[in-house]
Amino acid sequence: MWAERILLAIGILCLGIFVWSWLDARLYEREQNARLEQALARPAAETDSFESLRKGAERAQEKRDKQKPPPPAPELGEMVGRVSIPRLGVSAIVLEGVDKKALRRGAGHIPATALPEQEEGNVGIAAHRDSFFRGLKDIQEDDTIEMTTLDGTFRYEVEWTKIVKPADVSVLEPTDEPVLTLVTCYPFYFVGSAPKRFIVRARKIPEIPKEESQEWLVDVDTE
Repeated sequence: MWAERILLAIGILCLGIFVWSWLDARLYEREQNARLEQALARPAAETDSFESLRKGAERAQEKRDKQKPPPPAPELGEMVGRVSIPRLGVSAIVLEGVDKKALRRGAGHIPATALPEQEEGNVGIAAHRDSFFRGLKDIQEDDTIEMTTLDGTFRYEVEWTKIVKPADVSVLEPTDEPVLTLVTCYPFYFVGSAPKRFIVRARKIPEIPKEESQEWLVDVDTE
């Protein structure tokens, strides 16, 4: 009788911990998504009278901007942005670091790897296979991955997937071209500490400047 009560109490406790962790992650994700969207909306509130001046200054400094040193690394636990895979319905806030708290609340930007706004380098993002990166089991070549930060939305196209041992960190080595590497545990339905890692590598899709993307409209109008 007492054994049954003890087991029941343990079961209720475990369920309570699971529910609390799930609610904490979802509430935190909602809060950080709202903060990100609010921050991204601010530039749109600028008056048009200064818009042309700002764009002109940006174009004039474009070459020098590429030669700037890499942006400072975010503080541990600081929000980096949001990673999403539209086709799979995957979406997670990305925090700096891969400690337990960060990976409970979202995905983690692996320290010492590149940031999305850099012109080159390997951006490393990790998350648990049984939560935010569960959908990676269905990822396919050519899928689009989006990284949204305060500097904009950066899009990547999946090139390949790979299964490696936990000690194999070669997939996170710096690269000359801008790429994104997603890391999670494998197998996806393994009970306990998974013995391998599932890797997704994607290359950044070059952004088409707005002026160039609208040139065809000018050609049509002048015909």
